[in-house]
Amino acid sequence: MYIASEKLTIHPIQSSRGNIVEATAAHRQLLERISRFHSKPKILLLEPYYPPEAAWGSVKVEQGYLPPLGTLSIYRWLQEKRYDVDFIDTQFGDFTEETLCALLKDQQYDLVGLPLFTSTADYVFSTAAMVRNVLPETIIVYGGVHATSMPAETLAESPACDFVILREGEETITELIESLKTDQPDFYKIKGLAWRQDIETVAVNPDRTLLPNLDDLPLGMFGDLDLSRYIPHPTQYVRLPNYPFVSQRGCPYPCTFCEANVALGKKVRLYSVERTIEELKILKYEKGARGIYFQDSTFTLNRRYVTNLFEMMIKNGLNDLLWSCTTRTDRVDPDLLQLMYEAGCRNILYGIESGNQQSLDVIKKNITVERQQQAVEWTHKAKITMVNSFILCLPGETEEMVEKTINFAKSLASQVSLFYLPVPYPGSELYKICKEDGGIRENAKWSEYLSIDFDNPIYINPRIGKERMRYWYKQAYVSYYSSLKVWKANLNSLIWNGGIHRYWRGINAVRSLVTHKA
Repeated sequence: MYIASEKLTIHPIQSSRGNIVEATAAHRQLLERISRFHSKPKILLLEPYYPPEAAWGSVKVEQGYLPPLGTLSIYRWLQEKRYDVDFIDTQFGDFTEETLCALLKDQQYDLVGLPLFTSTADYVFSTAAMVRNVLPETIIVYGGVHATSMPAETLAESPACDFVILREGEETITELIESLKTDQPDFYKIKGLAWRQDIETVAVNPDRTLLPNLDDLPLGMFGDLDLSRYIPHPTQYVRLPNYPFVSQRGCPYPCTFCEANVALGKKVRLYSVERTIEELKILKYEKGARGIYFQDSTFTLNRRYVTNLFEMMIKNGLNDLLWSCTTRTDRVDPDLLQLMYEAGCRNILYGIESGNQQSLDVIKKNITVERQQQAVEWTHKAKITMVNSFILCLPGETEEMVEKTINFAKSLASQVSLFYLPVPYPGSELYKICKEDGGIRENAKWSEYLSIDFDNPIYINPRIGKERMRYWYKQAYVSYYSSLKVWKANLNSLIWNGGIHRYWRGINAVRSLVTHKA
């Protein structure tokens, strides 16, 4: 588990470059790159090059595109600081390796930054190697959850990478750029940075204090970016065009399977209500949004804040932006749900996770099965549709417990339910629990941490076994979507909220999951 540190730590690494001569030559080249860094650098923030199945698995038939909010926040920050910075998003399939290499060679960037997440790490590393091959003089920087959780391991595994930025990146990348521009950069002074101290060690600097006031971020989180091609997955929108927005950073909850607070901390920081209203106006009037996806991990965490926000949305005529959000079932009540509906809410994503209290306790959900059921009933009555997610075959579960969760999901009868097998990310508490349970598959590829398909699960529950886990994963979808109660809920929601095209996309995605073969 990632723990913020106030001290410099030194980590020995075994270089993947092979012998000591090659490692020494590589480190000398790094020092030369640093010494020749341009005084007016040209910067690229690049979404790594990877195929659609790397992000969506078998449901690539209905994959969605979301603007990468973390990368774009850095982009807008550097723009505001008057740096020469570009952003390239490869996820639409416009680029081949050849055309991307040609662009890199033409532009000759001095620094390239890439976001690093566990399931795409293999592709990030290969993209970085490609960048290094084309631009041997460029500085390559990683940021993101995986990089934050495993900075030393990341630098050891990816020789092309020069620096890793921990947690929030806005201030750290600015200080790194300015330090690189000097004759004698002092990387020890840059909080929130991990770097190769020499050929055998990685230095992980003390953590940086997270931004206390989000209103200090540049207004208009998408800047001049054309958003027209970003069409989300059908579970993430009510009406198109629909764009994501985050009103907060941080998460106080200790859920063992989630990394929401790794990069952004446990203390929740919020945009002011006034700032959020301004951002929503920009999305509506300048970007043409008709819908919003509040991508906060627990959007309704602060009841006073969201109550004020919803009232202001109604007052400013922004409640015609039909929106969805993610939150917890213990952070809603009938009065709040009614106000949410009046403010434009038409869909909520709940992480229910299990119908077994024992399993909820294992993953530290800090909630009861009964509270989950009550909130879902309230949401149905408020005429707000739902996407509920569940994790099957958690440590300690038997097949009877798995079946109980599936039956519980059917009794809740949300319009959409998503089922997963456990994905214990290295460094997470769930990883430790799964390892102690004897079910962790060692030496798995990072790409196998994708939470779709589960052809070869990272964790195999010893009480159930691999083949039965795969059976229950698909059986959950078949059983759920053949339930008359679920179909009735979906027919009701078509009357309430419409969106037949969105439902067809969802049906197509479920079909691809059920019929997928390893």
